[in-house]
Formats: sequence, structure tokens, C-alpha cells
Amino acid sequence: MRRLLIVAILCCFPFLIKAQVNTERYYKDYERMGIMYDNSFGLNFAIGNINYLELSNRFRVDYNDTIQDYFAVADYTYRISNGKKNSNKGFIHIRTIRDLEERKFLMLEGYSQLEFNEFLLLKSRMLLGGGFRFDPIALIDSSLRQNGSLKLFLGTGIFYEYEVYSTDPIIKSQLIRWSNYLSLVLNVSKKIDLNMVHYLQPAPQDFSNFRYVLNLALNTQLTGKLYYEMRVEYLYRSIVYGGKKPGDIEVKNTLRLVF
Repeated sequence: MRRLLIVAILCCFPFLIKAQVNTERYYKDYERMGIMYDNSFGLNFAIGNINYLELSNRFRVDYNDTIQDYFAVADYTYRISNGKKNSNKGFIHIRTIRDLEERKFLMLEGYSQLEFNEFLLLKSRMLLGGGFRFDPIALIDSSLRQNGSLKLFLGTGIFYEYEVYSTDPIIKSQLIRWSNYLSLVLNVSKKIDLNMVHYLQPAPQDFSNFRYVLNLALNTQLTGKLYYEMRVEYLYRSIVYGGKKPGDIEVKNTLRLVF
């Protein structure tokens, strides 16, 4: 009951304060040191009144030491529906996180990302930034901290963003964004965990220009190294180009192999 109450509060929290974070969902709180990597392959299709085929692949590599972690993620999705391409997107994200004190409550992070999304007319997006990350659970001497059943992170920082849109004429945009996020990982059982991330990324020079992102993933361990993931992603952009809608929601099913 206590866990359900905590999840409910955290789901509502970002909307109550009007400020909460994208690639944060790829952060892993690994206890292991050294190099790790995993690869996720997704295959979704339908045949009948609606025909589509979607292929996706996500590759990740980590290197962890006692006070600093590094990781890189490459993600690509391609989809054909009724003989026509309607999804072609991908990104590469690189991040490093460094502990600033012994309890690991306060961390410093830096990151860079390259991205494209053909059907949002986003020809390229480059960002470079950094900020601070907080782990409130590290301050609590409780069963939650001891058994690692709940992980909670808050983050805030600044990044520079440069975008090119394939409109006619071509639109280029460059600005600074303030990135805020809340990340939660809940171990529902030994083989099932829930991962939820909220982002809010306004432009300080114009707060009406913002992005909101919600990522929700349910991971189930099928065998020792094989996992099934169901993921829901919601993206809202207050400013769009080329007549596109401001909101997008996606549901994905993926098999992940961990090494």
C-alpha cells in the first residue's frame, strides 16, 4: 500500500508544480563496476485492415567506476504502414555522471546528443549541456534504501540546443533550455520493475516555448538475460513547424538482451 501511495504522489507531483524530464530513462543505477552493454530489438506488425511493420534497435554501453559513470545510447526506429514509410528517427546520446559526496546524494552530470526525426520534419538536433542530479533516497536510512526497491532522482540543468527543420524554407533554431526531471524506478517484484520519467524543458528567454516528455516503461525478466519491455512515450512541444500536431504518443514492445 505504501508503494502504491508513493507512485501516485510522484505521478501527480510534476503537474502540481508545473515543472518537471528525455534520455534520463536510459540512466541505470548499477552497483557493478566496469563495462556493461545491452541490445534491444523491437518488432511490431499488424496484418488485416491495417498493415504495418515497425523495426527498432537500441544499443547501450556503460563504464562505471567508484565515483563516475559513463554511458552511450544509440536508438533507431523505422516503420512502414500500408506500403508507406511513416516513421524514421534516431539519436545518439552520451552522458557522464560524477558523485560529488560520499552518500551519493548530489551528482554532477554532462551530456551531448544528436537526433533526427523525419516525420516531425526535424532534420537534425544537436544539444550540449549539464547540471545537477539529486538522490533523495540516499538521505533516508530505510528499507527502501537498503533493498533498492525504490530509486528516485531529481535533476536540473541547462543545455544549448541547435535544430534544423526540413521545411520550405528551411527553419533553423538555436536557444538555451532549462531542463528539469523526475525519475522513478520501482521494483514491483524480483523480475518486474516500473520506470517512469517526467521532463519539462522550457526556454528561459521565453517560457511559452517548452517541451514536456513522459516515459513509462514496464520491464519483465523472461530468462536470465532476456527481458520484455512495454514502453509508453508522450511528447508535447508548444512550438511546432510544418503544420504538425504539438502532441505525440507511442506504445512499444521490445525484447532486450543484457550482457
